[in-house]
Amino acid sequence: MRFRVPQTLLFGRGQLAEVPAVLVELGVEKPLIVTDPGVAAVGLPERLQQSLAEAGLASAVWDGVEPDPGEEHADACRGELLAGAYDSVIALGGGSVIDVAKVAAVLATNGGALASYFGFDRVRRQGLPLLTVPTISGSGAEVSSHAVIRERVTRKKEVVSGTYLVPRAAVVDPAITRSLPPTQTAWSALDGFIHAVEAFLARRSNPFTDAFARMAVPAIARALPRVLADGADLTAREDLSLGCLYAGLAMANANAGAIHALGYPLTGRYGIPHGLANALVAAAALERIGPGRPERAAELARLIGNGNGVADLAHEVRQLLTAVQIEDRLSSWGVQEDDLPSLAEAATHFRPVLENTPVLFAEADLLSIYRAVWA
Repeated sequence: MRFRVPQTLLFGRGQLAEVPAVLVELGVEKPLIVTDPGVAAVGLPERLQQSLAEAGLASAVWDGVEPDPGEEHADACRGELLAGAYDSVIALGGGSVIDVAKVAAVLATNGGALASYFGFDRVRRQGLPLLTVPTISGSGAEVSSHAVIRERVTRKKEVVSGTYLVPRAAVVDPAITRSLPPTQTAWSALDGFIHAVEAFLARRSNPFTDAFARMAVPAIARALPRVLADGADLTAREDLSLGCLYAGLAMANANAGAIHALGYPLTGRYGIPHGLANALVAAAALERIGPGRPERAAELARLIGNGNGVADLAHEVRQLLTAVQIEDRLSSWGVQEDDLPSLAEAATHFRPVLENTPVLFAEADLLSIYRAVWA
């Protein structure tokens, strides 16, 4: 049994102000703040820089991360780190920002091409100290040991994973999620919800991940509708952020499952946001996954709502999607019926998460799920 977590983890309203103290604890003095244009536009990097300056720490901002980032973003970030002789990295943003910061931090000390690190445990040396500050609730990237990056030529998603990808510290401040639009809030939180569900059903689940998943599932299911009803409700945002943090800790150590294998090609081909792509296929996939671990599936149905058995799990997930106004129909999101076979073939390549699922998924099974949610 293995459980990896950042050595320092802060949670709660106002914890952004503690970032300078965490950097001092890490023994660094000159961080590069990595972010994206959207986060930069709401002024969070400037606010953080001011806090760092008041603590006597020099810093700079690089906002070159784009959604669904590729090797070129990681290389550009590494170049910025080396050119400025920065001794640490602060990732301020969502999953894409954090993933780019993770790989750039290890590239800065390990050298070589990013493609040589695609896979598991190929990074051999510690990267620059990395502190993650998520601006959304749900990605789980702030506590995980992996990053997802698009390969330069094929544009397929690849994973870099291992001990040295775990951030040294994470600061989760629910108050800074208030600027996130409702749709992105929902999509990201549903990603966290699915992380917890898949971690609980995973072959690699263990008592630690089970404990976090059991707390995450009801917390997210109850808090997300409250946040969407009133985005200024900080208590609801705190409940949602904590639930998503629990989910991230569960997923980071038990890994995801077939829902992610089905979701990745939808993002890659159609640009459907990652959390939404997973949500669209989740219920149909769980109808097939649940019988593989029937007692756990029944428990999840109870944790989400009023279910009692295996068959209730998919129903409870659909009820949650309805409550947050998401329709699980692929055709509504531009997916072409003729593309379904090639999407299923693409999903077969995500072997680690498919093999972590308690039932066997052949290409035909993946195709049947896509067909079930297409129309």
